[in-house]
Amino acid sequence: CGRHTMTTFSESKPKPSQPLSQPTPTQPQRPNPSITAISWTGGKDCNLSLLHAHRDPSLDVRYLVVFRVNEKSFLAHPIPFMEAQAKSLGLELLFVDIPQDTNDYMQAYIDGIVNLKVGYGIEVITTGDMDLVGTMERNWMERCCEGASIRVHLPLWKKNREDVLEELLDEGFRIMFSCVKSPFFDASWIGRMLDRNTLEEMKAIADRKLTEDEKESGVKELDLCGERGEYHTMCVDGPLYRWEVMLEREERAKEIVMESKWEGNIHNAKKIWTICLKESGETKEENGG
Repeated sequence: CGRHTMTTFSESKPKPSQPLSQPTPTQPQRPNPSITAISWTGGKDCNLSLLHAHRDPSLDVRYLVVFRVNEKSFLAHPIPFMEAQAKSLGLELLFVDIPQDTNDYMQAYIDGIVNLKVGYGIEVITTGDMDLVGTMERNWMERCCEGASIRVHLPLWKKNREDVLEELLDEGFRIMFSCVKSPFFDASWIGRMLDRNTLEEMKAIADRKLTEDEKESGVKELDLCGERGEYHTMCVDGPLYRWEVMLEREERAKEIVMESKWEGNIHNAKKIWTICLKESGETKEENGG
């Protein structure tokens, strides 16, 4: 990683002064709403699903939940940044740690969800999933929640990808690219903001024909929302944020060369670039005063 740079935004707007769990004048009182947690990475999809859940009178959103393996960090979704998001949103951030040496990842997830249910009274988990991943025949979180006897909420399921991105922009989310992969992207995309010009570039990439080499390598056309892991994002601001989250990061992206086949590398990327926080991993928040 190279020199430090600060991703900052000068625009300001009115922010709600109360946490999301408190009804606002425009949010109707909800009869016996279900205690809800959002499956959280800090990216665009979970932020949009949070907004949908917040507007659903049958749900009482109280928590953000991060599922991680043995307290591992996330290259695309830095934990200090997720903590800063939670603070701005006024929601508690919970972690479910999955043992790395488990022989049954699904049971480990189910056990973690049961602990959430017992310890925090969570009745619904909302996720920003839009489609099946890889060879899955059913949604992963749906299966895990079924095993834990709680409800899953999938507000973005099977939605048109372009419509989802347009909705994010219309709602005023400020979204930064935090991880991108070849062959569709390069290091220059790290730190860029998702806007309509960016969306047009992505649509052009999605429309281009794959080369024979890419087809032979197992590459598929770009999913506009990155559902095959082609890119990841972090949300720095949005309609529910009480203040904008500003991320201090290195100027240069971290480059990773994929030297071996990895089952999580769904679209067979040969190179990956990720955001690189300054060494302390600090984030800064602005509360408008």
